[in-house]
Amino acid sequence: MNTVSSEKAEGIEYPILFPIKVIGASTPRYQELVLDILRKHAPDVDNHKVVTSESKTNKYTSLTCTFLAESREHLEIIYSALKASPLVSIVI
Repeated sequence: MNTVSSEKAEGIEYPILFPIKVIGASTPRYQELVLDILRKHAPDVDNHKVVTSESKTNKYTSLTCTFLAESREHLEIIYSALKASPLVSIVI
């Protein structure tokens, strides 16, 4: 199946600004690590496009980052890279 047909079948036209939420343990390096992984694959992520929130107990940090997704494959690579990190618990 060609890429254009598959992109239309899933209802998303790429490139698209895409928000991704990454949740992990609140550690001093957590945000830096997540942003380093994202910037490796999506260099357009900047600090102004990141929304941070802490859990009620401050045990977990949630980062919502918006970047330009080029294709479904691009998203899959980013999801896989984030999930491979031991500090990341959930990627939505």
